[in-house]
Amino acid sequence: MILLLSGEGPSDMGRCDHQNGFKPGPMALFVDQLVERHLAFSCLETGCVRFISEQALTDFGKKLVQRKSPRLPGKKYQKETCFFERNAQALAVKAQELAAEVSDEVISVLFRDADGTALTCRGLYEKKRDSMVRGFELQGYLKGIPMIAKPKSEAWLLCAVKPNPYSHCDALESTSGNDSSPNALKQQLEKALSGHIGSWGLAEMVSDGTIDVHRIDMPSLNWFKERLNQTLNVDAP
Repeated sequence: MILLLSGEGPSDMGRCDHQNGFKPGPMALFVDQLVERHLAFSCLETGCVRFISEQALTDFGKKLVQRKSPRLPGKKYQKETCFFERNAQALAVKAQELAAEVSDEVISVLFRDADGTALTCRGLYEKKRDSMVRGFELQGYLKGIPMIAKPKSEAWLLCAVKPNPYSHCDALESTSGNDSSPNALKQQLEKALSGHIGSWGLAEMVSDGTIDVHRIDMPSLNWFKERLNQTLNVDAP
């Protein structure tokens, strides 16, 4: 089995360069640790992970639309959610091409922050998540999984490092995803960590178990965990 991952940048899924290959961020490690419970081995450690950047995925999505009839945004399909749908379709095509190339099962995970302010985030998470599901389904690809943090990945990480870790974390999902807002999640995370430790410092905390994805109990992450479990169990005996 191959994991195909795509995110927004180093602070979530990670990054890839020609010299050093793929360097996983905190969210990639979350995915790997959750999958490891099913497979009993790490996909990252065994080289079973592929990565495509947000820019590469967006560029490919534009080419994909040119080859097909574009879905015009309207009441049901707003411009913003059409973008997420297109991203999912593009990742689905890449996953299907990779599966044919390696003659193996490919499960893909598409990470995005829900973002939004305290006023606009109501319902935005569901719209973005459902648009990704729709994009995977339109391509006939059933092994694509949206991973959308509400309102952003800092909320999930903060759940594990706040003064009373892993308890009453649901309230964090109602926080504004705007970095300029008072008491922004990034500021809360840095305060809890006594300073800025960066993407790779956070990744190390996930890797060594200081941040334990299995203990984080939040609706948006729980939805992803359940979707991942369902997908991994499809072909289970």
